[in-house]
Amino acid sequence: MPVVLASFVFTVSFAASAQADPGPDAGFLSALDKAGIPYQSGPTAISIGKQACDLMDQGQLKANVIQDVSASNPGLSMPDAARFTTIATSVYCPQHLGEPVTQAPPSPTSSPIIPEFPWPAPPVG
Repeated sequence: MPVVLASFVFTVSFAASAQADPGPDAGFLSALDKAGIPYQSGPTAISIGKQACDLMDQGQLKANVIQDVSASNPGLSMPDAARFTTIATSVYCPQHLGEPVTQAPPSPTSSPIIPEFPWPAPPVG
């Protein structure tokens, strides 16, 4: 009988601890709330946070991810989008923490055409 009781106590305590752990989604929303970062809805914020990590997993620069987060949350400032992305990273993809936020390389543009003068410039004066 003591073995059965011990097993029951372990099961109850394990279930209680499992219920006490709100999971990463609840932790993510709680962190957003504590930081004062607005979001449309919990499910939408969670989806955007996970998509931000997916983009980083695909090699997107954090600067681009932050811009995407800002575009996905109307009215969210760029600083708040950066904090949102940092919180999402810490919860859903901590392997990307500490990566620099770099700007995308400039897009290739044609340089202006500057004619080269094959002849010497006229004397001044």
